[in-house]
Amino acid sequence: MADLDDLFNGGLDDKMDFLNEVKKTNNDGIYRVDLSKAKDKKKGWRSVVRFLPNLTDDGKVGQSAIEKITHYVDIKNPRELAGWFDSPKNFNEKCPLTDLYYTMQNSKNAILIEKSRMLKYSKKYYSYVLVLEDEQQPELVGSIMIMQYGKTIKDKISAERNGEISGVQCNVFDLSAGKDFVLVVKEIQTGDETYPDYKMSMFRPEATSLPIYFKEKGEFKNAPLTDGKIDAKVQGKIKEFLLDRDHSLEDFSPKPLTDDQQAKITEISNFLTGKSSGSFSNKPSAPSSDDFSFDNNFSEESATSTASASEDEDDFFADL
Repeated sequence: MADLDDLFNGGLDDKMDFLNEVKKTNNDGIYRVDLSKAKDKKKGWRSVVRFLPNLTDDGKVGQSAIEKITHYVDIKNPRELAGWFDSPKNFNEKCPLTDLYYTMQNSKNAILIEKSRMLKYSKKYYSYVLVLEDEQQPELVGSIMIMQYGKTIKDKISAERNGEISGVQCNVFDLSAGKDFVLVVKEIQTGDETYPDYKMSMFRPEATSLPIYFKEKGEFKNAPLTDGKIDAKVQGKIKEFLLDRDHSLEDFSPKPLTDDQQAKITEISNFLTGKSSGSFSNKPSAPSSDDFSFDNNFSEESATSTASASEDEDDFFADL
């Protein structure tokens, strides 16, 4: 916000950012992989992060990850029917878009089956991470951000928890004995489609205490331990460090459908099944592709899914 004096004293020169053609940095707190920034296209993306426990703003410890099922309706025309919706399945309730999808899929009507592809499905997980290394975005090193990930990375976390890799169980979120995660992402092509592949990502074998970033020196130091636990003398400072972030994990929790969303889903259902002509009185602005991060598959349970080979891959920023 400009100082009011700038309004009259020629202080507006630095308020002309809209003239710059540099793409603005996304400030929603999500840690994103952008393969176009990879230094070596063959080696792909490489960065290192540390999963962090969920210390809430009120000082409590919440779930380490938030799980969210989301649907995207990809109707091109009329575009005002396109949009994203948090599924009621997040609250163990019946989901109208899931029902619509399977009704169309099981209709034996080729047109309805084809239209059902406009209904997208995504199950993602959200956790805090500390960025330890990032050759593509060095300005993010030391930042606590929120990483959105899918089944591939979730399974790697689970494998560490169960001791499937080294034979030793490890909670990677643990402040005293967690593990750094090396994020390796390459572009894979299957047929005419390309998608990011995260299978080479892995946790480092050694368990360490939490790396603390010292901004003045631009370096990390592992938190001191006493009897295998974080030293009591530094626990207060570590709490401050964990809360030094710009966004809250709870902001990404699933939300119940609003009345407007429920009405829009009814319009979507009528349009896709041929019960309406596509002329709508209430036309909200169409969402842009920047608003979404989705898998191509609709449902993990679907045996008749028409999704591509990228179904089981994590995709932080999938274009729709």
